Amino acid sequence: MSEDYGYQVRRLESRTGGMEHELHSLRSKLGEVEDLDYELRDIRGDLRSLEDDLGTIRNDLTELDEDVRGDIRDTEQALKRLTGRVQALEAHLLAAGGAPLAALDTIDPEWQKLAWTASHGWNVRAGLLPGHQREAHRLKVREYEGAVEERDEHRDKVVEAAGVLARAATYVPRVQAGRLGLRHVPPSC
Repeated sequence: MSEDYGYQVRRLESRTGGMEHELHSLRSKLGEVEDLDYELRDIRGDLRSLEDDLGTIRNDLTELDEDVRGDIRDTEQALKRLTGRVQALEAHLLAAGGAPLAALDTIDPEWQKLAWTASHGWNVRAGLLPGHQREAHRLKVREYEGAVEERDEHRDKVVEAAGVLARAATYVPRVQAGRLGLRHVPPSC
């Protein structure tokens, strides 16, 4: 009969060792979840920084757009005045008869600079961010989403394992008490 108790004690020691191993494994997984939380905070910080940069770029583009629109309005008005003057000069030359022809199509460097500024403004507006920067931002977002999914998976595994351990911790003392013929589970259990 003492062999029955010896067998049961060894079996319980084996199960206790297994539970200790599972507890160690759970603690290890909990550490991994904490590491993922740290990485997640780091990624969130990077995203906030990128959002701030994007906000600054948008503000700069808005200002540039307003400047370009103003320059375009000014250019259109100046072009209308210039067209009127050219037409008046042409009419005056035709009326004078025999006047030498002049090249009135030459462009003032100031107007060339203004045209270049307008063209540059439209090009900047068309390409808010270069493709490689947009792709880098998309990659960061994908990494963030992957880290969140991985963290959730680890958390679910830890919660499930903790539930198994909690159920096992209350079950084992009751089984031991029943086998020993006790009606009441010892208070330390």
